[in-house]
Amino acid sequence: MEDIMSYFIKLTVGLIGVMTVIRLLGHKELAQITPIDFVYALILGSIVEESLYETTTPVYHMVIMLAYWGLLIYVIERFAMKNERFRRLTKGSAQLLINDGKVDEKVLKRHNMDIDEVRELLRMNDVFSLREVKHAIMETSGKLSIVKYASEEPAQRSELLSDYKENSMSFLFIDAGKVEYRTLQAAGYDKDWLERTIEEETGYESKDIFLAEWSEAEGFFIQAK
Repeated sequence: MEDIMSYFIKLTVGLIGVMTVIRLLGHKELAQITPIDFVYALILGSIVEESLYETTTPVYHMVIMLAYWGLLIYVIERFAMKNERFRRLTKGSAQLLINDGKVDEKVLKRHNMDIDEVRELLRMNDVFSLREVKHAIMETSGKLSIVKYASEEPAQRSELLSDYKENSMSFLFIDAGKVEYRTLQAAGYDKDWLERTIEEETGYESKDIFLAEWSEAEGFFIQAK
């Protein structure tokens, strides 16, 4: 029973510790993974795993290891921000993979890639032919940033219309039948406005709605229960 309680405590402390380290590092850790970020994640996981299954390891040892690893990552990240050479060494640098429509074979080999893998990355960016691409940059996260040929770009609204609606943020005010009060407040509205406006624009009552998305330009998009 004591071993089970020890597992519960270590799992809880490990979860809190890992989440704390990730929050301290900032949202970029969630947005992109570089080689060194992958190492961070592996070692964080191994610290928790080893402490969890090693019954003789007290909980405070895991806390100390997580705190030290978090501090070490923070120091490395801060130094990388200030030293460009160190940043390139640890995180790599963006490289021009396609220049003026031509694939750079040296960059391709450097990343151990073939053309089929490049085409897969292009398809993930809604580009289905190499002929559409003028420039493509391989980012440190492994993603491609693409510049199409002007002839392959869709026409802009301003080129086709003189009178058009400007894009605006959309807000999810009702999610799975529940009113999202924080989102309402962030948008500058309250529940009374929500219920009144939904009924005026759609004829529904808020209690009958499964989801309600709203934008200033388009109004409500409603799905009933």
